[in-house]
Amino acid sequence: MSPSSSDNGDSAPVMADGHPGSGTTADSGGHRHGEAAPLVTAVRLPHELDYRLRGLGAEPTDQIPATPARTDQHQHRRGSLLVKAALFLALTVVAVLLLQAFVIQPFAVPGNAMSPTLQAGDRILVVKSGLLEGPIRGGDIVVFHPPRSLGCTVVGGRGGDLVLRVVALPGDTIWSVGETIFVDGRLLRERGWYSPRSGQVGSTPIRSTTLGRDQYFVLADNRSDACDSRVFGPISTSSVVGEGIAVVGRHGHVFLGTL
Repeated sequence: MSPSSSDNGDSAPVMADGHPGSGTTADSGGHRHGEAAPLVTAVRLPHELDYRLRGLGAEPTDQIPATPARTDQHQHRRGSLLVKAALFLALTVVAVLLLQAFVIQPFAVPGNAMSPTLQAGDRILVVKSGLLEGPIRGGDIVVFHPPRSLGCTVVGGRGGDLVLRVVALPGDTIWSVGETIFVDGRLLRERGWYSPRSGQVGSTPIRSTTLGRDQYFVLADNRSDACDSRVFGPISTSSVVGEGIAVVGRHGHVFLGTL
């Protein structure tokens, strides 16, 4: 009898890996004499594959889905914003040009003739004369083309337009006596327009002047500066560029004030 045989003559069971077993019967109802024990082969299921091989797909590289083209989208969005910004800037420039051409015109004040109301170099906004809501009134500050024969020198000016205050209207008669101004026989009440340092008339009196139907008499608020209608006479309606409505700049800085 061979050492590998059991007492009842059965062969030792064979394990799944092909090696003989321990020589004991797995259960009480062992195999009948003469019958070979069935061979059991262990098969690994797909989910039991070596974990080191997991995720190693062999898909062809040409089938990998492409990454969304975010760079192209960003460039397209940026280009669209630049176009909108350029369009907005162009519209703004056109609007400003239209305003300057037909509605409002900026103007730099020459000299100190309108001190203390305005100072030399002040930037003011002028509404064009054709768009004024009503006629020019006494006390309004107007910008106008000066007469060709000015007869005086504008301090700080360069031969351009002037800015002065209207004190008498078409049809009025104006004159002065001492330091008092009369319009149609009534005292001119200026509400503090003129500079107290120079007085209401200053050193140059107003000769009696009757205005035509399209003429205005203009004076500087600084009456010591006589480069106004006392020297060059009344101004015509056609010479008026517009009415000053606001100060927007002073000494190179933003300065807001109404006139």
